[in-house]
Amino acid sequence: MQINMTADLNNISSPRIWVLIDNRTGNANQALALASKIGFEYQVKKVRYNILVMLPNFLLGLWPIHVKKSLLDSLKNEDAPDIIISSGRRTASLAVYLKKIYKNKTKLIQIMRPSLNPKGFDLIILPQHDNYRYILPNIVRIIGALNDVQKSIIESKDLLKNNYPELKKFIAVIIGGSTKKYKFRLEDAELLSDIICFISDNHSIPLFVTFSRRTPEKVKSIFKKKLLSSNIFYDPKENLPNPYPAIIGEAEYIITTADSISMCSEAASTGKSIYVFYPENFQLKKHRFFIQQLVDLGIVRILDHNINFLDKYHYEPLREIDKVVEIVKKDFLIKR
Repeated sequence: MQINMTADLNNISSPRIWVLIDNRTGNANQALALASKIGFEYQVKKVRYNILVMLPNFLLGLWPIHVKKSLLDSLKNEDAPDIIISSGRRTASLAVYLKKIYKNKTKLIQIMRPSLNPKGFDLIILPQHDNYRYILPNIVRIIGALNDVQKSIIESKDLLKNNYPELKKFIAVIIGGSTKKYKFRLEDAELLSDIICFISDNHSIPLFVTFSRRTPEKVKSIFKKKLLSSNIFYDPKENLPNPYPAIIGEAEYIITTADSISMCSEAASTGKSIYVFYPENFQLKKHRFFIQQLVDLGIVRILDHNINFLDKYHYEPLREIDKVVEIVKKDFLIKR
């Protein structure tokens, strides 16, 4: 699919855009980032499910029986939107159903694998780390997860200045956590904390450590115990303003764990020097494939016990969302 980088944006009409989001934060964030980046007003439709949500997609694709009936009734009575953006398999089946209700007047943009017939979508945005047996003109492959972290960095720039006025230079340390298929072990936390403590001493600049909501409490305790002196910590459980975008935007260097493709994608969009840590037991194939892509592109380097000083290096920041937005404008929004 060709990208028209010189599209006349003055010829773009004002479309009605819906964004379907559910309780999967990573999916929702990608859909919202794309809708915002397109540059027009959009409506967020929060999808609520019932107990049938765990059914396979070949059943959900016939009828969205997993969606609360009150929401279905409400959406059916609204005027057809021009574009629906969905992300993940659960919202995908709802999007296909709505397109049928609106008699194919609506274009569907799906982020990630829909687990449904891909020909039912006008555009599928699919990360390269997802295996997919279809090769079709409506499928666009991207690297990593869609994000518009540059916008978030700008919006949160004053957060560091106002809350940490003495902070000038620092190393951002982004700690993820356990997932369904990966356990963040205490011995891994011990190893990583030792490595970054040594690195911080060599650079003579502090660390700004931020945890994920997935970070186990015992893992947090290890980092706080070993790195407490002269370093700053952010814990989302404290319900304070989240400095994460400002941290990765203003840091001298970024150190991150590999358990979140979204976190690594956002870091890769900053242009900062990035070091990614994953231990021997980290066997998530999609994540390892993605990290190796970033290594091959010169975007990240692997952090292990052999690294005692961080280098500053340059690369082309990962801005996959710009590529996707150009495709959306060219194919769906430019007046023919």
